[in-house]
Amino acid sequence: MVQKKNRTQRNQQIEMKFHGQFIKEYTTQFIRNFFLKKNFHEIDAPALLPTLPIEPNIYPLKTHWKHANRDFFLSISPEASIKKLISLNIGNCFSISKTFRDSESIGPSHNLEFTLLEWYEINKNYKHIAQTTQKLILKTHQHIQKRLNNSPTNILQYQNISIDLAPPWPTFTLKQLFKKYANIDLAKNLTFSQIKKTAHKKGYNTKNIKKWEPLYDQILLNEIEPNLPKNKPIFIFDYPTRLSPFCVPCKNHPGFSQRFELYIAGIELANAYSELTSAKMLENNFKKELAFRQKHKLPTHPYDKELITSVKNFPKCTGIALGIERLAMLFANTTQISDVLYFPTKKLLSQ
Repeated sequence: MVQKKNRTQRNQQIEMKFHGQFIKEYTTQFIRNFFLKKNFHEIDAPALLPTLPIEPNIYPLKTHWKHANRDFFLSISPEASIKKLISLNIGNCFSISKTFRDSESIGPSHNLEFTLLEWYEINKNYKHIAQTTQKLILKTHQHIQKRLNNSPTNILQYQNISIDLAPPWPTFTLKQLFKKYANIDLAKNLTFSQIKKTAHKKGYNTKNIKKWEPLYDQILLNEIEPNLPKNKPIFIFDYPTRLSPFCVPCKNHPGFSQRFELYIAGIELANAYSELTSAKMLENNFKKELAFRQKHKLPTHPYDKELITSVKNFPKCTGIALGIERLAMLFANTTQISDVLYFPTKKLLSQ
């Protein structure tokens, strides 16, 4: 009897010591089973790639294969690999993959390497995948509650906020939010010269900034994100095309594309597209970003020409990327991504 009591105490101590890491484990296991039960194929995407998509503000980590004298890049996303399989008619599929990004600092919600869930639904669009997202997150939350011996509810308790995960979740367009919280007509600020004038007038730093994106980011981070409602998850639909090289353009909103981002408790959690099926448009987007980087002497890499060829055979579909550690942070009620990782980068840097 004493031995059983001691064993129970040890298990409780272990649960407390690795609470966040176990939450991530339970989250990942449930997500995998969720898609396998729907007969999605699981894709084991490569982490080493000779070429990559070129996307605004995303830079890869580079490594070198000495034996063959070839450069490789660590994956910034499983997206390109999955899309090549979709073009071969693999059908609905998902991947849970290690992902790496350079030129991003580590912080409370950032780690140098992180786990990215991506899934794709054939013959659907970004509004369809938003419905799947709501079901997945609610069901995962309820599963975690059961694992922790709590009664499952729709309410997520996070940092003293009660967040109702019951669908439907509120939706806004990015234009609506810029108008409401920053009093900016975003449709009239899609050029660098105009957004620079707007940002300068608002008192933001515009000196030595040569790109549209940093000015947009300053307004987004200071005036939009802090004002997002915290008691429900928030979908933000329709992003500027210049930020969305893989997305189908919006028919009735020039300069914007069919993309949404998901925020919960102010944390950016997921990013979804109605996938672009025009190889010509995709290549033009890559070439524009490449030319910009070369002009301003920014790091660049060979872009993925095989992906462009694959897109020629691409079906109508939608895809989404969701950060598993950030989702686990919500379920573990922590503001630190390091609490859900066994070996966070900041810990490795101290060695």
